[in-house]
Amino acid sequence: MDTPKVVVVGDLILDLLARPGGPVAFGTDTFTPIRAAPGGSGANCAAWLARLGVETVFVARVGDDVFADYLAADLQSSGVKTHLARDSQLPTGKVFVLVDGAGERTMITDRGAGANLGPDDLPRNLFAPGAHLHLSGYLLSGGTRRQAALLALRLAREVGMTVSVDPSSVPLLEDIGPENFLRWTTGADLVFPNLSEGALLSSEKEPERIATRLAGLYPGVALKLGPEGALYAGTDGEVVRVPAPPVRVVDTTGAGDAFCAGFLASRLAGDSPKESLLDGTKLAARVISHMGGRPAL
Repeated sequence: MDTPKVVVVGDLILDLLARPGGPVAFGTDTFTPIRAAPGGSGANCAAWLARLGVETVFVARVGDDVFADYLAADLQSSGVKTHLARDSQLPTGKVFVLVDGAGERTMITDRGAGANLGPDDLPRNLFAPGAHLHLSGYLLSGGTRRQAALLALRLAREVGMTVSVDPSSVPLLEDIGPENFLRWTTGADLVFPNLSEGALLSSEKEPERIATRLAGLYPGVALKLGPEGALYAGTDGEVVRVPAPPVRVVDTTGAGDAFCAGFLASRLAGDSPKESLLDGTKLAARVISHMGGRPAL
């Protein structure tokens, strides 16, 4: 396989999305449409990168089942080249996503086969000079998937690839310890925390202080601020902030993944931090205007 522009390592998961029209009646029935859609933070980012014209390879572990076939076909239809290890013991991961009236989502996750991602699942030929590694922070949760994530970071550094990391989740960071996340990922060229993740990692509260504090550890910090837009800080002292485009919020699932893809595609093309922020926020706004976190086919 030729060296791709971006290698994304993360989870490939089936999302089951429900957006009830009113309160959920716990202990009895709530009737509402449930939509099955492709998901997984890393996979969402890979799909958007490919749709933006970036040559992208996605690496993950899935079950040996029809869900994996469906998810792989969807990624390939988006233009993503896939390297998916098949697991005979565990099924493909699934997430139940409950979306409220404001578009905010609550996720109940079964990682499934993704929990068994291991170092042997990483194709060594993908790690080459001139490529970029984007790593989903979910992989740092533990076990062999953490081993795979740390190996991916090491392989990328050894050959001089640029690297970006998405912290992914406050509960994850609390579980592994913010100090461990920083120890494992410090030196990555770019980090993509949201406001809550950034506050936890920096021990700061204000967006600009969060970003500038983290810029002492990462050359570039793109802080996702949801409805308040996004902010960038670099080691050279540059700080840029842009507002979020106005949009009707339907479902925030995958908004952060889309932002990462929009920012990365722009930055890798040589655009300025401000241009990259604008591209990231525009793509995130496009995602939250419909159900699901992927490009509409």
